[in-house]
Amino acid sequence: MSESANTPQEPALSSEPRRCPNCDTVVDEGATQCLMCGEELPVVVPPTPEPLPDSAPQLEAAQSASPAVEEAKVEQERPSRPRSSAKPRDWHMMGVRWMTAVFALFILIISALILRFQSPGIAVALFPSVTPIPPTPSHTPTWTPWPTETPRPSATPTLTLTPAPTVTPEPPLSHEVVSGETLIGLSLRYRVSMESIASSNGFTVDTPIQLGQTLLIPWPTATPPLVPVAEEINGEVVIADPTDCQRHEVEYGDSISGIAARYDIDFNLFLQVNRLTNDTILQRGDTLCIPEIIYGGNLPPTPGPSPTPSPTAPLPGPYLLYPANGTVIEPPQDGFTLQWAAVKDLGAEEWYMVELLDLDAVDQPPYRAFTRDTAFHVPSDWRPDMVETHLFRWRVSIVQVTGHRSDGQFIYTYGGETSEDGSFSWLGAVPTPTPTPTATPTLTPTLDSQ
Repeated sequence: MSESANTPQEPALSSEPRRCPNCDTVVDEGATQCLMCGEELPVVVPPTPEPLPDSAPQLEAAQSASPAVEEAKVEQERPSRPRSSAKPRDWHMMGVRWMTAVFALFILIISALILRFQSPGIAVALFPSVTPIPPTPSHTPTWTPWPTETPRPSATPTLTLTPAPTVTPEPPLSHEVVSGETLIGLSLRYRVSMESIASSNGFTVDTPIQLGQTLLIPWPTATPPLVPVAEEINGEVVIADPTDCQRHEVEYGDSISGIAARYDIDFNLFLQVNRLTNDTILQRGDTLCIPEIIYGGNLPPTPGPSPTPSPTAPLPGPYLLYPANGTVIEPPQDGFTLQWAAVKDLGAEEWYMVELLDLDAVDQPPYRAFTRDTAFHVPSDWRPDMVETHLFRWRVSIVQVTGHRSDGQFIYTYGGETSEDGSFSWLGAVPTPTPTPTATPTLTPTLDSQ
């Protein structure tokens, strides 16, 4: 029998290494405690050897006895390791957790301080800048044009400026004076001033015209076009624009203020845009511009310069006829008559107001009277009551009657230009003595005795 057959076989070793059931660390086969985590390891029971055959019981017993004795000696010589009551892994995990908690608390405190005391931030956006790549220079062929033929110079025509046509003034009209015509009446008829007629005929306005006399009547002066006018009213710029304006034809009873109020236009703007004044007298048939009113606008651009015609003189007030300046009145006791020439037809509410003032009477108010005729008979009670000559001044005005007072007198406004002042002297009257009453004898009847 061979030697191998008599030798007992060793138990087969496991192919898997022994590991700690807690931390999965490889440990020795005979270890009782894990060196990494301190976990107690289960005791590994060695495999039970198979029984030997009956033919060699003595040899197996001898061989088995010697290893057992040796193992007992080794167990006695190996010192016992002290066992720790605390688990190292638990202390390690506890330390990690405390460190994590402290670090998290520190982060929270720092974040709160930053959020509380932070200053306004500035956001900065960084964008990549694009650097243009210069184009690769390439050769561009240059084209040379063919020579062109230069034309021969031609004669330049001379520009002849045609002068603007000049306006030929029309010849004046010829008028033959008939009975009843006056210079002021002709000025109203042809709508030119008396001064223009007088200068065209070589005399003054005080020269009387004669029956059958031929007079030259000049044409009225051209009126320039109306332009917009601006005025500040209550802190706001108001513009009166006469462009394509509506025209109002003056009728009986019309006045400048009445027309302006009817169309809700400021009185001063209405005067300026129509080139009128407070003394302008309207005539029946005249047309006035009703401008468009613009609030808070700007004046349109002023047109280019245009020829400025000489303005036509406005119509004067009533023309005084009698008495002439410097006349001494020595009339009978019933007074005398003042006379003047009309300049227009009176409207329904228009009257002539005659004013007579005694310049030698101190603190005496003027006498006033109203009439619709071109003459006024001065009553005798206006004559001075002293035997001396007094100097009087008189004038005639056109007024617009707007109402009546309780005593029957007119409430009026001036509706036109006042005439020039006239003057005359008036001799005072001799006061008539008041007769003294005398007793009249009466007959007293008596009874005859019988």
